[in-house]
Amino acid sequence: RKGYDDASLDHHAPPAEVAKGTVYLYFRSKADLFASIVLDHGFDPFTRELDQSLARCRDARSALRAFAQCFRKLCLEREREIFQLFLQIHRGDVAGELSDDVRAEADKRLDAVLDAVAHWIDRGRESGELSCPEGRRVARLLWALCVGVAQLARQGDARAHQVLDDAVEGLLAAYASRKRA
Repeated sequence: RKGYDDASLDHHAPPAEVAKGTVYLYFRSKADLFASIVLDHGFDPFTRELDQSLARCRDARSALRAFAQCFRKLCLEREREIFQLFLQIHRGDVAGELSDDVRAEADKRLDAVLDAVAHWIDRGRESGELSCPEGRRVARLLWALCVGVAQLARQGDARAHQVLDDAVEGLLAAYASRKRA
């Protein structure tokens, strides 16, 4: 309730009904506690929903659209604050305070998402559906676009959803195989 800056590990022990020492046993810092909450309660639901959506896809184009849909639904609509907090873990003030273990866990979870998207992009390349760089590079580009769209949404831009749709369709058009185009 106090917000990240005003919170302390000492403050979280009583509501969790554990001794202060127990909190410090599991979390080295306030940043580690914060990151663990964000990863478990914010980023994991995004990953689960994405996995379910990608399992229903038949081709790379539908997979990229499914990724954008999951991102829009969970990161721009339902869990908007959680996603902003996740960005803080990776590049905000919190990033410098994280222990190496927690930072590695955050990176691992983001890598899993990028790998899932890259898999579909590589399948599209192999089938001739897409003509683009290797999947991981394109997945990182798509993630960067999503982060930019999240910034627009955070600033109150009502067109953020449309920008995301346009960006994905632009990527698909740019990487459409010459055979299909």
